[in-house]
Amino acid sequence: MKRPAAAVLVLLLAACFGAGLAQRSRSASSMPPTQAPQAASQPKMHSAIDQADLLELAAVRAPADFGEQAMAHMKAITNFGPRHTATMPTPGWTQQLDYICDQLEKSGLVVERDTWTDRKELLTFTNVRAVVKGKHKDRIVLACHHDTKCTQGHADPSRNFHFVGANDGGSGVAFLLAIAPVLLQRQNEATIELLFLDGEESLDWNWNNATRALFGSKRFVQRQRDAELLGKAERIRALVLLDMVARSDLHIQEELYSTTELRRILYSSAIATGHRDRFFRMAESASDDHVPFLDVGIPAVDLIDLKDNPHWHKATDTLENCSAASLQIVGDVVLTMLPAIEAQYFGEDR
Repeated sequence: MKRPAAAVLVLLLAACFGAGLAQRSRSASSMPPTQAPQAASQPKMHSAIDQADLLELAAVRAPADFGEQAMAHMKAITNFGPRHTATMPTPGWTQQLDYICDQLEKSGLVVERDTWTDRKELLTFTNVRAVVKGKHKDRIVLACHHDTKCTQGHADPSRNFHFVGANDGGSGVAFLLAIAPVLLQRQNEATIELLFLDGEESLDWNWNNATRALFGSKRFVQRQRDAELLGKAERIRALVLLDMVARSDLHIQEELYSTTELRRILYSSAIATGHRDRFFRMAESASDDHVPFLDVGIPAVDLIDLKDNPHWHKATDTLENCSAASLQIVGDVVLTMLPAIEAQYFGEDR
């Protein structure tokens, strides 16, 4: 990142973060300060799955109003405006955190905030989590990031604009909030954790191998591993990441860092629910919040609509270019995936 000479701009640049990319084939109490995250390792890129080799899965349908419920959350979230942390966090960042916690608590869940200050960046971040209990204490994590790209204070004028991140940031949050009450009515084999991660977006405009990005997922994974070693946390058996899942012209690419078996479950679920045309027309890797989980051996899959997305990190990433129908489709697919993931990763425990 180039730092302009003017002191005001320096402060603005230091405050901002945004999920830029270089080659990304994407081509509750305050905690002590922590060391700045290091660059993400380069995960293994897998081959695309054989789309003829599918699992026979029974379709599970989301409630008929699931997409509309999720869109209502997106509307509330985008009304908060930009939602990123900074030396002085945007008002929307704080408002969204309160909204997430309030909505989860209204669903009957106990909410935990993990707030910390990064020692190097001198920025404060907050992850939010809530747990839906299942038969087994080990967990499947459904995750998203709640921060938006910072699009102000940049030396390049083309990178300064009003950005509400309806799809990139808003859709994952809205999806998890909408699915929470559905999961509470489900007979869950696994405990399911809903995880809202902060600081996914890069502090530099460009991605730079996630050296200044993925703050929340790196933090969460490190704390999880430390707690496991101390016998204070149950294992995470699998991660399903929701990132950009509401575009009107939805296309969830086959993300090639993701665990092969989970990609197979994902595509099989798309076929079972009749949504083949919205999934896996293209395959490409995307460095995202699932990478720190993969780094420590946790199977993970990323549902992301990034490849050839014309609204990514643009002012046009608004509600008008998102749809309840797309969120309904993803709801069907994720709910169909869950029994298959439970069978794959908890089958020997039944």
